[in-house]
Amino acid sequence: MNGRVGRPVLFQSFGKRLLHTFLPWLVWRRRGVTTREYWESYPTKHFLEMEPASLALLAEVMELAPDRNSAILDMGCNVGRHLNHLYGHGYRNLRGVDFNRVAVSDMQTQHPEMFAASKVTASSFQDFLDAGPEPVDIVYTRGATFENVHPSYPLVKRVCAIAKRYVVMVILETGHTYPRFWEYEFARAGFELAHLRRPAAALTPEHRVSLLTFQRLDG
Repeated sequence: MNGRVGRPVLFQSFGKRLLHTFLPWLVWRRRGVTTREYWESYPTKHFLEMEPASLALLAEVMELAPDRNSAILDMGCNVGRHLNHLYGHGYRNLRGVDFNRVAVSDMQTQHPEMFAASKVTASSFQDFLDAGPEPVDIVYTRGATFENVHPSYPLVKRVCAIAKRYVVMVILETGHTYPRFWEYEFARAGFELAHLRRPAAALTPEHRVSLLTFQRLDG
């Protein structure tokens, strides 16, 4: 990993991030994009292509896990474009979770070989993590996934409980549904920010999307 690159996060969302991180029970629950109904009505065709930020995310994952037998979990896998990319590069211990049942069903058609060889669950993150899933070497997520989980749920704590080595995120740090102080929350769970890149990829049109890699301190 190459350390931290890029400008600091914009100050404009500081108040929201403070509230969402330290007083989460006071945060109004948003509807719309945070619901299963919204995502199951959203065409999966928008999640088929590998754009620059996704390629940057998976390049990071593959650098951190050169062993093709590493256990890797995609949180918010949708129709499986990222899992299929890893599968095409020889990874054979892949898992995924997404609460969009339509996307998980479409994955079987879009990427049948990868789907048959992987463990994919149609579930909310909350239900999935509360069920005590098997630990993995790396957890990664891309886009409106962690960002849409209400901060009253201890998402980071639960994710870190199953991540043996790394958690890699490509997310919009500010301006989304529930902006939070990610570095602080991961530090409380025993992880440090080992790599930060803003933007996640120089060529991506999503110039506000960042790549953050957290590493377990006792690993």
